[in-house]
Amino acid sequence: MNFFRRLLSCLLVVLAFVLVILLAGNCYGPDKSNRLHELLKLIPADADITDSLIIINDYALCFEDYGISLVELDKQSITFQQFTDLIIEKEIMVAGIGLVTGSYITGWGRYASQETIRDESVGYSFTSIDAEIQAGTPPHEMVAAIGRFDPKATSDALAHQNEWPSWAVEVYTTEEYRSVTIHSWGGGFETHLLDRFIPPHIDMLGRARPLAVTRNYLFYTFSLENIKSMIDASQDKAESLADLPEFAEIVDKLSSLKVYSVLLGNESLANGDPGFPENYPGPLLNNFETFGSAFGEDENGTFMALVLYHENHDDAEANASLLEQRLNSLHEQ
Repeated sequence: MNFFRRLLSCLLVVLAFVLVILLAGNCYGPDKSNRLHELLKLIPADADITDSLIIINDYALCFEDYGISLVELDKQSITFQQFTDLIIEKEIMVAGIGLVTGSYITGWGRYASQETIRDESVGYSFTSIDAEIQAGTPPHEMVAAIGRFDPKATSDALAHQNEWPSWAVEVYTTEEYRSVTIHSWGGGFETHLLDRFIPPHIDMLGRARPLAVTRNYLFYTFSLENIKSMIDASQDKAESLADLPEFAEIVDKLSSLKVYSVLLGNESLANGDPGFPENYPGPLLNNFETFGSAFGEDENGTFMALVLYHENHDDAEANASLLEQRLNSLHEQ
C-alpha cells in the first residue's frame, strides 16, 4: 500500500515535469552534466530503435549509494564472483535496487560468471564500467559505456592470442578512426557455436564483434560501419539520441531523481494489446511519443518513476489525470 502511494505520487510529479517542459518551449536547455545524458550522446540519432527498449544502467551511482566504490574495486583484481560475495556480505539485494541486466561486453550481463571480460583478455573488467546503454534489437544492438579504460591496455591484451580460436586470429584487424582504435573480427553476425565464452571476448553465440575503447568510453556493435557512427556521435560529428528532445528531456528529468536504471521506448512499446482491454483497467491514455521508466532508491525506500513525452500540452495535461485514474483502478483490483 505505501509503495503504491509513493509510486503514484512519483508518477504524477514526473508527469508534471513534462508539462513544465512543454510550457517552457525553447527556454529548455538539457543538463549535459549528468551521466544518463552522456550515455545518450554515444548512440547515433539514426539508430534503429523503433522496436526495442533502450536500457540504461548507472552501476557507479547504485553501488556508491551502498558504500561500494567501483573506482576502488577497479584498482584491485576482483572477479565477478568475489564481487557477488561482497554484495552478499553487505546484505545488498541487487534484484531489489532496480538494476536491469547489463550487456555481455561490459561484464555485467547474465553470463558474467562465464565470460572473458577481464583485464588479461580485453584490457578492462566489469569494475571499469560506471554506466552503460543498450539500444537496438538483437542482433542489431549497439552497446556503449562510460568508465575508466586504457586503449593501450586493450591493444596489449588483444596482442596475446594464444587462447583465441584460429578463426579469430586469422580475421583480426585494427583500424584507426578519428584517433580511436577499432578492433574487428570480420562480420559481427558470424557465429561459432563450438567457441563460446573464450578470449578475446567471444559471446554466447560464438561471435567476436567490433570493439573500441577511449579513455572514457566503450563502443561495441554488430558492424564496423556502425561502430564508426557511434564514435561520430560521441565526438559531435553526427547527431545522437541526446539531440532528440523526446529522449533527452526524459532522461534529464529522471536523472534529477537519482535513478539507477532507465527503460526508454516509443509509444508502441507501452500500448499493451488493445484487443484485450480487460487486462488494462481504467481509461486509455491519449497519444504520447515516447516514455521512460526508471528505478531508484531514496530515504523512503525503492521507487519507480515514469515520464511520458507528448507532442502537445493538452494531451500531457489530460494524461496526468488519466494515468492517476488507471493506477487507482489497478489498486482497486
